[in-house]
Amino acid sequence: MKATFTTTVVILSLSAPAIAQNEEDWQSWPLADRFTITLNAFFPNLDTRVRLDASDGSPGTTIDFEQNLGMSDTETLPGISLGWRFAKKHQLTLDTFKLDRSGSAIAATDIRFGDETFTVNLPISSFFDMDVTSFKYSYSLIFDEKKELAVGFGLSVQDITFGLVGNGNLGLIEVNSGLTAPLPTFDLRGAYAFTDKWIGNIGFGVFSFDLSFSNDDELSGELLFGQATIQHNTFEHVHFGLSYNYFDVRIDWKGSGLVNSAGYIYQGPMLTVTAAF
Repeated sequence: MKATFTTTVVILSLSAPAIAQNEEDWQSWPLADRFTITLNAFFPNLDTRVRLDASDGSPGTTIDFEQNLGMSDTETLPGISLGWRFAKKHQLTLDTFKLDRSGSAIAATDIRFGDETFTVNLPISSFFDMDVTSFKYSYSLIFDEKKELAVGFGLSVQDITFGLVGNGNLGLIEVNSGLTAPLPTFDLRGAYAFTDKWIGNIGFGVFSFDLSFSNDDELSGELLFGQATIQHNTFEHVHFGLSYNYFDVRIDWKGSGLVNSAGYIYQGPMLTVTAAF
């Protein structure tokens, strides 16, 4: 009995390091970066629409900022993303970007914006600023040396301000408005390592929501987004990527007697450089 017990202890002692090593093997897989810092430059085509109703409930004019108010329909958007794979199948990511835009044009029609009316055939200037911060948790349904399939749940906080300055019936007028919308997100993402250096990613998400708050404010909307990426792990700790991204967001916010509606579609290529550890 003593010999059997001693043999068992020796076997377990020898196998423990091997078991621990197997548990850590996944960290060397091409898809298993533990910490990532990604800088990106997004080059989208833009389509932005806004409506601000009057305080008496009269509907405002739906404004296309690019077509009606002279805003550029292309921009370069810098952004940053932080990632942490804190366990084999569990990840956290934080993304943020900022967009500040302005334009000017001659009003082609009368524009009803809130309680003011901007007069046709007179100069009008506008701005549309947006700060977006998104936080997401992802769980890998499948994860091995070559492939990964993960679902993600998170929150995207859209802080939007916009306004018009121009001429009305009584002279120069200015109207500013905005909203901060915490939008829930859901996505499905897949990745495949063609080689140790070439990685492909594809992901998409769709979500609709209708929320009511204790002060009778209401927030509703829809999100649709997709991304396809090819990444090259050029150096041990530096990766480069090229992707195509699509975002379609619709938000309606009713509060303080006013209705804000904002919608935007951003789609185009993105270049990324990632530091991975």
